[in-house]
Amino acid sequence: MSFSQTIGNYKGDESKLYAETKQFTQFIKRFNNEEDKNGQPYPTGSYKFRENTYRKNYLEILFDGQNTGITRQMKDDFIADVTNSKSPKYIEKYNGEYFAEVNTRFLYNGRNVNVTLYMVKELDSLGFKWAISKVHSQNWNDLFSDNDPKRNFLHPMSHEIDFMNLHRAFGDKKEVQDYASKGYEVDYTSILFYLIKTGDLKFVTVESIKFHIFQIHGWYFTVEKFERDSYNSGWLISQLMPLKEEDIETMRRYVLHKQ
Repeated sequence: MSFSQTIGNYKGDESKLYAETKQFTQFIKRFNNEEDKNGQPYPTGSYKFRENTYRKNYLEILFDGQNTGITRQMKDDFIADVTNSKSPKYIEKYNGEYFAEVNTRFLYNGRNVNVTLYMVKELDSLGFKWAISKVHSQNWNDLFSDNDPKRNFLHPMSHEIDFMNLHRAFGDKKEVQDYASKGYEVDYTSILFYLIKTGDLKFVTVESIKFHIFQIHGWYFTVEKFERDSYNSGWLISQLMPLKEEDIETMRRYVLHKQ
C-alpha cells in the first residue's frame, strides 16, 4: 500500500521514495546488489547477495534516463559486462580507482569564486578518510595562463652580482612565472590552504558533487545526484563510455584539468 507523504522537500508516494537512490553508498550497494528494494541489507549468506540476475534489474534503474547520450546498446553492453557470470565486476568502496569532484563556492576578497576540489579516499591509522588530492579554479588558472614563449630570464652570470636582478624579476607580476624552471606546475592545493590561513578565502558552500569511476575495467562512468519528483532520481550514472587500458591516464588527466 502506498500513501502520500512529504519528507523534506520530497513529495510523492512511498514507491518513489524506495525507488530513489538516496546516497552514493546506496548506489554502490544497488550496483553490486547488496540490498533489497526496500534498502535492507541481505542477510549474511543469502544467495541474493551480489546475485547477477537481481543485479540486472537494479542496474537498469541506475542510469539517468534523460541522458540520450547513453544509448540503449551502450547500457546493454555495460550491464552484460559487469554481470558476466564468469567474471562479474563490482564497485569496491575501499579499492580506490574512483574519486569525487566537489564543486564549491568560496568568498575571495569579498567576491564569489568557484573552486573544484578533487577528493580521494586514503587509508589512515584509524581507517579510511576523504582527502583533498587536487584543486582547480578557473579564477586562479587565469592568473597563470600564459602560452607565449618565455621572454624573461636570469642571466647565467647572475650569481656574480649576488642575484640582484631578482628585483626586476619579482617586480613584474604578470610574467613572474617566466623565471620558474622547466616543468614547473602551479600547486593550487597549496594556494587554497594559504589563502584560507591568511583569511583571504572563506568557504561558503558545496554546489554539486560528481563521482568519477575508473574501477570497472573497460569502462569509465560518472555518478551524479538528480533531484526529481520521479522514480528516476537520486544518485544515477550520468555519463558512460568504454575505455581502453591505454587511454585511462589520458582520461584521468583530462578530468583533473591536467595539461
